[in-house]
Amino acid sequence: MTANPVSTVVADYRLLRSPAVEDDSIEIAIATEGDFAQKPSGAVKIPRVRGDTEANSIQIIIAGEDTANETFSWKLWAWKSKNGPAEVIADGTGILGTQDVVKYPDTGLAVTAATLWADTIAITNNVFVKTWRVADSGNNRVAKLVGDLAGYEWIYLEITDANDATTEAGMVSAYYSYF
Repeated sequence: MTANPVSTVVADYRLLRSPAVEDDSIEIAIATEGDFAQKPSGAVKIPRVRGDTEANSIQIIIAGEDTANETFSWKLWAWKSKNGPAEVIADGTGILGTQDVVKYPDTGLAVTAATLWADTIAITNNVFVKTWRVADSGNNRVAKLVGDLAGYEWIYLEITDANDATTEAGMVSAYYSYF
């Protein structure tokens, strides 16, 4: 008898965060009103795969409008299920590289504003139940934030310190894929 081979889910990139400058006081709102019912409107539910099984892990890529070497800070939040509290997965910083975003990965539409992939992502605080990591960082390609969701269903990527100032990125967007 031959066992069925385990296969990895192949998923396209999906929009995690629409292009926007830094979030306004999201952390304060989440800290004081952070139960499941008060998730930010931009929170994303990770799709289920193969019936009722949830995706196990995700990777996140980030893009920003402006020029190379512009910076931003980020914080990734998660909610386990209904009535679960807001929890921080990790936070850190990022730097835009030199690789252009030619087409939006979720729609395939051509990018019209000068937008670059973040080539550097750093994790400052990794406080989740599973360790998150960064792949392919610091080389003018596309850095990836990668982690196991440990059964958490919803995520939200908060962007801070990205207001199009002299050294800060402008509009920042993010995309995720799951496996």
